[in-house]
Amino acid sequence: MDDQKRGPEGVVCSIQPLANGKLRVVMDDVSNAGGSGKGPWEHRALVTWKDYEATELKNLESLSESQLAGFGHYLLARLMAVHDAGI
Repeated sequence: MDDQKRGPEGVVCSIQPLANGKLRVVMDDVSNAGGSGKGPWEHRALVTWKDYEATELKNLESLSESQLAGFGHYLLARLMAVHDAGI
């Protein structure tokens, strides 16, 4: 059950289709304008991005366990950095 509570900051991941057919995975820092509720969320800063062939993301088995683990590690490390800094 969703308790409707969220932290004051977070990281948003999105996919942007590119003109060349690739997909760009983008991470942005966001802050919760709703305090401890479900939002709305406001953009704070671009964190990073990486371009992938569309087939790589449509078939996650084409990415190595190390690549997938690295993505998860980076995401959690960024969340903790934002949390610890109180950004």
